[in-house]
Parts: sequence; structure tokens; C-alpha cells
Amino acid sequence: MRTIINALAACCLASGATLASAQQDAFSQGTSAFKRGDYGVALERFETARARGNRSDNLSYNMGVTLFKLGRYGEAGDWFESLLDSPQWRDLALFQLGLVAEKRGDRDLAGQRYEMVVASRSEKLRRLASARLARLEGLAESSRPEPQTGTARSGGRRGSALLKLAAGHDDNVYALRDELLGGGSGGEDTYMDLFAWGQYRLAGTATDGWRLQGYAFQRGYSEYSSLDLSSVSTGVARDMRWGAWQLELGGAVEQVALDGEEVFQQLRLEARASQRIGDGELELAFVPAQFSGGDGYEYLDGTRQRFEAEWEQPLGRAQLEVGYQLDLNDREDLLVAGATGENFYSYSPVRHTFGAEAQWPLAGNWLLSTGSEYRLSTYDGENRLVDTDGVVRVQQREADRLKAWLGSQWLVTPRLRLAGKLTYTNNDENFEVYDHDKTEASLGVTYTF
Repeated sequence: MRTIINALAACCLASGATLASAQQDAFSQGTSAFKRGDYGVALERFETARARGNRSDNLSYNMGVTLFKLGRYGEAGDWFESLLDSPQWRDLALFQLGLVAEKRGDRDLAGQRYEMVVASRSEKLRRLASARLARLEGLAESSRPEPQTGTARSGGRRGSALLKLAAGHDDNVYALRDELLGGGSGGEDTYMDLFAWGQYRLAGTATDGWRLQGYAFQRGYSEYSSLDLSSVSTGVARDMRWGAWQLELGGAVEQVALDGEEVFQQLRLEARASQRIGDGELELAFVPAQFSGGDGYEYLDGTRQRFEAEWEQPLGRAQLEVGYQLDLNDREDLLVAGATGENFYSYSPVRHTFGAEAQWPLAGNWLLSTGSEYRLSTYDGENRLVDTDGVVRVQQREADRLKAWLGSQWLVTPRLRLAGKLTYTNNDENFEVYDHDKTEASLGVTYTF
């Protein structure tokens, strides 16, 4: 028996080695053909390597440049866009996307891509991008038509969008009421999520221009339809450079509803600043907001001041993100008459949130991520309510929430992704009525336009 097992193991190892060798041979043959200028042969060999299981970023890039050489610019652009999530390939892919845009006659988009590369960590890429920008400016000066009344400068692709559809299971759906309704937890259910996001550039470029942006979200439960949640937001943003900082200044309105009834409307301003420091990138943000509660939710009226700081750092092939968020709330709060007197519920917490997430590719088009988040909340005033043991408690409400998750994404095509996520949440408070644990699992598909 041991002899048979050893023989089978040897066969498996030999098969794996043969497959790896076949992938490498096809890839090597493709690069050799590319160097000779036989781009058709190179593409055929690269496609063979991919069919045999090669999902490396290196192969994706070679597919892109080969298709570019063959004049198939749309397909080439798709492959370069598939590399934008990779810290090691992002700047090079952006530069190639600029070349693609030039070939397709979209100078505005080409300039936008090159301006993003000017901040690259690579001196060579910065020099090449600056040269292309200078060339574009020279062409624009030499071919600019006489201005006409009522006309506007137009680029090719000014907009972008994302659509995501997901299905999930939540073993404690009423935890959704903790922040909106102050209710308990319990019950489990399945749900469907639909999320759509989009933006449109009104003028200028991605680093110096105006754009409209918005999103819509809908979650529908199979059984607990009273917890169906929807949100719609639209806003405008101004992007600009200020020294080494990339700035975003804007505002947006948002409406949130529960089971079709308005919970609140939000008017918020956003100020964000980011810059590259070494291999990493720092982003700072200030987001003040004014809330207006719907009928029955007047206790949400008030303001929130939000401060954010985030750092992104490549670690080998992986990407690490760490962040901190401070929320300062000043709401009307809730006063309810009860059998033991008037109960008071505070909706004005000071919240400190610390989080970290790591992402790394396991094999070409497969991305794994894991992270955790700790949130400490201290509510203004002294809550007065009957706790789970029947005792009336009067004290300041304090909450500790720990959330951890594991996620994975599979790149089906450069624009189509499949994703799964498992999330665990533990909420622990000095009022036991708010304590809860929940586990949520979801599978979804995302398409970018």
C-alpha cells in the first residue's frame, strides 16, 4: 500500500511540474516572439499560457502590450485596467492606458492618465509621463480651433460606473436597528444587495477638474421586510493640486429609508487631501454633516463632525491599509414615556474607530483580504432605561465593537469580478440590552464600466 501511495504522490508531483513547465514554456515562447516583432505569434503563446493556468500580473501586462502592438486598443486597455489594483503594476498600467487613450484620439483621458503617473515612485515613469504631457500640450496649442459660443471642450470617456449584485445570510438581522432604532437583536435571514455607483467629469481632468458623483444602495430581506434598507446619494466634487497634495473638495446629499419610510436626510461637505510619501500614500479627510430625521426619527436631528486618517503601504506583493476615524455627534436624542418614568436614549456618541486591512494576490487573478476594526463609543448624557434584568439603569452609555472579516475576489475578466466575504461582529456595552454578536456571509458579482 505504501508503495502505491508513494507512486501516486510521485505522479501528482510530476504532473504539477509538467504543468508549471508548460506554462513557463508558452510564456517564454511568447516573450521571444514579441522581441522578434511576431506579435500575432506572441499573443497566441500568451493565450496558451493563460489557458494552462497562468494568471500572473506579468502575463496580463504582456497580453496588454501585445494587443496594443496589434492595434486592438480596447482589449489592451481592459488588460491594463485589470492591473490597477496591483501596487507594483499600477503606475505602469496607468502610463500604458495613457498611450491607449492617445491612440483612440482621447487626449483629455490620456492627459488624465499621465498626470496620475507624474506622482509615481519611479523616476523613469515620471519623466516619460511628463514628456507625454508636454507633447499633448504642444498638440493642443497647434490644433486648437477657434472658440465658438456655446461649445465645451469634450473628451472621450468622461464617466465611470460600477454595479454590484450580492446575496448573503445574516444570523442576527435586528442588529441593524442598533444605530437607527435602538432595538434589540435576534433572528436570521437571507438578503439581496444591489449597489450602483457612478461619476461624470464635467470639466478638466482627474487631478484638476469638476465631477458629479453618486450612488444608490438597496438591501431586501426574505422574511424581515421591515428591515429593508435603501440609500441614495448625489454630489459634486472639485479636484485640484496643491503642492504635493491632491485635494478633493465637495458636497453631497443623501437620503436613507427603512422599509420605504424615510429615516433621515443628510447634507455633508467633504474635504480630502492625499499625497505619496515614499512607497506609501497618506489621506486625510474632514467630513461635517447635518442630519434631518424623518417622521418618528426626529431624535436623529443634529450634526456629525468626522475626521479620517488613512495610510496605504505596499508590502511585497501585498497592500496594507491602516486607518483612524473620529466621529463627534450632537443629536436631539430620544425621550420616551414608560411604566417606570421617562426613558432617555442618547444618539450623540463620540466614536473612535481603528482599523487595518491587508490584501494580497494568491495566484494571478485571485485576491485575498483580511482585516479587523475596533470601535469605542461614548454617548453624551446619561441613558435611563430598563435593562435586560428588569432593573432601571441610569448611566452614561459606553460601547465596544470588534469586527473582523475575510474576503476573496476572483477576476473573471478585466471588468468582471466575483467576490465573497465572511464578517463577524461582537458588540459589548454596559447596557446589556445592546449586546450582540452576528456573523454575515455574502457572495457577489461586480462589473465596472
